[in-house]
Amino acid sequence: MNKRTFVSLMFCFVGAVASYGQNENENDYGVNEANTKFSFQNGILGGDTDYDYFSLKDHEDVSGVPLGGIGVGNINLAPSGQFTRIGINNIHTPIKRSESSFFSLWMRKGNEKKAVRLVRDTKKQYGMEGVKHTQYKGLFPTVQLSYADNNLSVSPVIRAYSGLVPHNVKDSSLPVVWFEVDLFSQENMEAALAFSWEDFIGLFNDPNSLRGFDNGQLLSEGRASLNNGENWALREKAETFVEPYKQGTLTGLMQCVADSLQPRKLTFQNYVNKVIVAVEGEKNVSYLPACGKTSDAWSQFIANGEFAPQNSKTLLTKQGQSSSASVLAVKTTLKAGEKKTIRFMLAWYAPELHIDEAAAPIGSYWPCGADYNKYYHNYFKDIESLVGYVAANRQRIIQQTLEWQKPILESTLPDWYKFKLINSGYVIYTNMVLTKGGDVMVNEGAMGGFGGTMDQRLSAHPFYQKFFTQLDRSEMDIFADSMDPEGYILHFIGHYYVGMGSEGGRVPTEKGWMLDNASGWIIQLVKDYEQTGDMQYLKKHLAGVKRAMKFLYSRIPAGSTIPIGPTTYDDFTHPPLYSYYAGVWLTTLKAYEAIGKSIGDAKMVEQAQKQFVVSQKEAIDKLWNGRFFAYGCEPDGSKRLDNVLFTGQLAGQFLSRYCGWGDVYPMDIVKASIILNAKYLFLKRLITMLIRFGILIWDVE
Repeated sequence: MNKRTFVSLMFCFVGAVASYGQNENENDYGVNEANTKFSFQNGILGGDTDYDYFSLKDHEDVSGVPLGGIGVGNINLAPSGQFTRIGINNIHTPIKRSESSFFSLWMRKGNEKKAVRLVRDTKKQYGMEGVKHTQYKGLFPTVQLSYADNNLSVSPVIRAYSGLVPHNVKDSSLPVVWFEVDLFSQENMEAALAFSWEDFIGLFNDPNSLRGFDNGQLLSEGRASLNNGENWALREKAETFVEPYKQGTLTGLMQCVADSLQPRKLTFQNYVNKVIVAVEGEKNVSYLPACGKTSDAWSQFIANGEFAPQNSKTLLTKQGQSSSASVLAVKTTLKAGEKKTIRFMLAWYAPELHIDEAAAPIGSYWPCGADYNKYYHNYFKDIESLVGYVAANRQRIIQQTLEWQKPILESTLPDWYKFKLINSGYVIYTNMVLTKGGDVMVNEGAMGGFGGTMDQRLSAHPFYQKFFTQLDRSEMDIFADSMDPEGYILHFIGHYYVGMGSEGGRVPTEKGWMLDNASGWIIQLVKDYEQTGDMQYLKKHLAGVKRAMKFLYSRIPAGSTIPIGPTTYDDFTHPPLYSYYAGVWLTTLKAYEAIGKSIGDAKMVEQAQKQFVVSQKEAIDKLWNGRFFAYGCEPDGSKRLDNVLFTGQLAGQFLSRYCGWGDVYPMDIVKASIILNAKYLFLKRLITMLIRFGILIWDVE
């Protein structure tokens, strides 16, 4: 038997665990696709995972820690030192990367001088090489980027951060990033640091015309495809200018648009019209106001660590042309053993939108729901007032941001888990829409702009429910307000490129029920009450809970005790009686029982308890196969699918335990299901290890 054959047989053995009981010529319910989804990367199944999570050395790029604020856009500072996923205008389809935004370091001792871009790459741009090595520590919303092993006479460390203060929405929704750069030298040196920022003003997606847009419901008559802003062209670059900026101890440049930005169709994009790049408390500051991608203007910095004096307003980018960049440089001297910290600030601002409803063309905005403005418009009428506030409160905001990370970092949890816990919150910057009125929706990835997805909330909301309860409740309240007359909770409450609902308004995404949307809303509502003790909030939605439960009962077929219908966890077609929803239904009954107990309604408690007993028995009788819960079966228990080992079988168990309501299945059954899942994963990992250590060879011929 050759090694290639042995590998094939091993994979067949792994596949056999999942394909047990499958009959020929039946719908495989995604078995083959699921079992071949993850391919080998560099000879390792699933890729390498042996990282020092708090010091990622020469780590791959594209993703980095998002920096910015809730609902205001963000930028990523990636592990290479490059700026990626620039979403100051559009968080849904951000600009992938910028070659013109970077930090640069100049050093001189005597006649020896050198200038490098603090970006790990092999290119030479603007007359400067990049570096070969970086070390990256990313803990949302903070970054530390260092540059050891690059043979630099000055050792730089970039520390970047934004504000995320629990239960303080104002200070967590500011469109500002701080960069503190430490410079250290063992010898007396001259040094200079430059920060180049590309002009992104006016770059946003916009339809070519409003033909076909009519303010109708999005889920009918092809409107969803028409409104998919991913397919819209990027707006032609607006003409911009740059001028010196001074406020308090801040010195720098302000990029601004020549004319007001007027999109054809209003969306939740940020129509940024001003950007400030500034440095705090420095005197030896010089500027390069406008620099094209082929410009040799950096030669002055390379030669002397500074730019020629320029203090007048200058054309930055001509309309329709490629974006220029603005550069801010600080020159300093370093004594041997001295550390110098230079603090930069990047801020952006989109003006408040005022819609003339009488004159605005039909389809140019959603007239039935939330506003399109930003939460910071409640406090700041312009970028100057915003920057002044941020400068005065910077130290407090970052201190309060770091406080919620501290208990995790000081815990005995493994580093990889600390890393995951902290960084899992990043979507609050990259996916959340937050309006001036405080309305909230969270975008779902790869959905064309659909937002406020109840199924994703079911597993992904705890971060902002704990830290920003008012934001969590805003989205929950809009779901409640838009409940269908039949009593079901919608899948979406808005769309990034159209509009969103608001209490008393309408959503552009009406109709379309799925079982777990109603269950998810009920479960989250009751969990909120049990964790906050806010009886008034629970009672506000009590009638809605009863309507949603009535709807779920209506989906129970004759001869069964478990609702049947579509669910949102639908990568593959699932059988009618579905192991995922069977468990979620049991948790829904636990939630309903908890409501009855909290308000002293004995009839609710009795109804929930009796229904739980019979539904749990049916789930076990029809879906438990002695080793794990089958993927699903027909309502009468026939055609049980034992050929799919689905981790979603324990979703209800996880939710109920998380909410503090105990087990929905006997623990011996739960343990057996977990163990079988673990065995399956072990076999896959065994193959990975054998290949990794050369015991097996993967021949791709």
